[in-house]
Amino acid sequence: MKALAAAVGRAIADRWALWTGTVLGFVLVYELLLLAALVIRFDNLPNYVTFYDYPSNVLRILDSTPSLVDAAQIIADEWLIEIGYMNYGFGNGISEWSLTIIPAKLLLLLAAAALLATTLVLGLPARDGSCAARRGRTAVGVASGGAALVGFSSATLMWVVCCSAPTWVVSLAMLGMSASLALWLEPLGDAITISGFALLAGAAIVLALRRDGAESAAQSDEADVTTHAPALSR
Repeated sequence: MKALAAAVGRAIADRWALWTGTVLGFVLVYELLLLAALVIRFDNLPNYVTFYDYPSNVLRILDSTPSLVDAAQIIADEWLIEIGYMNYGFGNGISEWSLTIIPAKLLLLLAAAALLATTLVLGLPARDGSCAARRGRTAVGVASGGAALVGFSSATLMWVVCCSAPTWVVSLAMLGMSASLALWLEPLGDAITISGFALLAGAAIVLALRRDGAESAAQSDEADVTTHAPALSR
């Protein structure tokens, strides 16, 4: 386990800029794509942004909820930012659709992005050109599929037609699925998320094992050359 962790650490250190850029870029592009999908679907640009006092809300939940399990479940749905379209044709206005940034979901996305970035750097050769993991493209493809599953089940969209909290099933309803069927599928969200992380972790572990084996083989070959060099010189 320590050897695998060391191999992963070296791979990330070799390309820390690529790793960091992949993690941050994945989350940013993901949120922008969700927002773009809403704009295209409803043909309306967002006209409001609301920032919520997340730390104060979390403290209030912890203070007023006796059960820590219940508090954790409530906090998991607490909002940080809301971006959407407000239709002012109805009194003070009705939010027709919105994209919400929920810290709990954001952490899931960051974790998925970190595993995807780790798989990517493990599939590339070391800076000295050695220890390239074989079949890196396949592993990155598998990891990308896992990240897509996590992203799909982590979407936090709201549509007034669904009359529910922001959730991934709203995106299904927006794509044409009946709201009742979409809501019926909601319990599958955890299974989809777990499946995505399993693919991500599996791809990263496979490449880490191959990279560790390649590094060990290279070190063994180097040791053999060093040992036999004096004999050859004689």
